[in-house]
Amino acid sequence: MARLHPYNFVHVLLPQLAWRRPSSVRRELSDPYLAKELLHYVWDKAAEHVAPVDRVSPKGLRLSWHEVAGRVTALFHLPAPQATMEAHFSALVYEEDDEPAETEAEETRPRYFTLEATLGLSGPAGTPTVVGEWAGDVHRHLVRGPAGGRPNTADAFLEALATVLGPLPDTSVPFMRIVRS
Repeated sequence: MARLHPYNFVHVLLPQLAWRRPSSVRRELSDPYLAKELLHYVWDKAAEHVAPVDRVSPKGLRLSWHEVAGRVTALFHLPAPQATMEAHFSALVYEEDDEPAETEAEETRPRYFTLEATLGLSGPAGTPTVVGEWAGDVHRHLVRGPAGGRPNTADAFLEALATVLGPLPDTSVPFMRIVRS
């Protein structure tokens, strides 16, 4: 069973924050100093209703930026998982919009993915994982993930995300946009 503190951070607070204010959070995460402060603030918030003995150190918590399948991606490196449903990594994948939103309510929400520990035998090859995605209140497992706890796990997770996301649509091909009034 997942520990409540890391579960709250990965599966509740981080996606809610990113979806509530997509542009603002992206700007804050783009600044290394603000990103560190924001991540540690949210980590502490995730522990507010957790008994002190059950709180987890933020050791290993950090952020890096990547391009995955042509999309800007914020990769969250998380403290090592100890149980199923805890994540090795999570990622916010930003789809680029041609038209900027006029209000926060119209902003495009990033997609939110996790690389979670799953049941299975751990060994020298790593621990079993699954790539999951949160879309609002819906969480689904997409594909088997790369072995967790290995030096190349982050890169392998990004490769798995590229496969899930697929290539960007060809914008040079004309398409019809249906607008309802």
